[in-house]
Amino acid sequence: MALKDKVKYSLNLILQSVFRYKYKPQRYQGTFLAKVDKVSDIKTNRNFEPLIYCFWTGNNEMSENRKNCLQSLIERSGVQVKLITPKNLGEYILKEHPLHPAFQYLSAVHKSDYLRCYFMNFYGGGYSDLKMCLNSWVTEFETLRKSNKWILGYRETRRKDLAVVEGNIRVDLRRHFLSVIGNCSYICVPNSPFTQEWYAELISRMDGYAEKLKNNPGNIWGDNEGYPIPWTNILGSIFHPLCLKYSDKIIQSKFIKPGLKNYR
Repeated sequence: MALKDKVKYSLNLILQSVFRYKYKPQRYQGTFLAKVDKVSDIKTNRNFEPLIYCFWTGNNEMSENRKNCLQSLIERSGVQVKLITPKNLGEYILKEHPLHPAFQYLSAVHKSDYLRCYFMNFYGGGYSDLKMCLNSWVTEFETLRKSNKWILGYRETRRKDLAVVEGNIRVDLRRHFLSVIGNCSYICVPNSPFTQEWYAELISRMDGYAEKLKNNPGNIWGDNEGYPIPWTNILGSIFHPLCLKYSDKIIQSKFIKPGLKNYR
């Protein structure tokens, strides 16, 4: 990080530490953030496995870079790693919680977005993109398990990395972006209010997109003509606002942040 960026980051850190975010549901009337009252605590299952889920949702061959990233997770994370593919996905889908009927029409990228929410809500544990693992996750699993928090992840450090949202959510995210964690890797307590609200909003948005998805299924990246879902609309645009709402239930850790270069 350049000196100018370090100074800017330090100033933002001081300002956002002094002027802390406070959740006020009346600011978000008409949005999913106001649908459920914020819960300060809940008894959740803290016996989630020290296990990291990764997803490869297409039938295309994984690149050598991706294979190397997966191997780095296996070798460096210190915990079990499970790669979920179209061949074994059915083993993990719960009968009482089937995949949304429109799941099959999602782009490969959006299938991964959907599945990380599904697994973090119903199974908990770790999730990682297929990016280079730089550190062990063992201590982070123990830290979350022994706490009363619901999710552990790495801090977002730039406004431009935030998902696209509108209204007061956008204003507050930009003011308090250092309270938000990134979407490339995290560890979740299953069935927390955070993951429940995340999953409920995901399903609501899938309902809204279902007919258009059926008529215009996605390719790998979802950049084909007519595909109806913008890049962040079923993941970051839900996840980042929830990070703000439940910022007091998040642990930030730089140790699970993956390498973000040369992974494709």
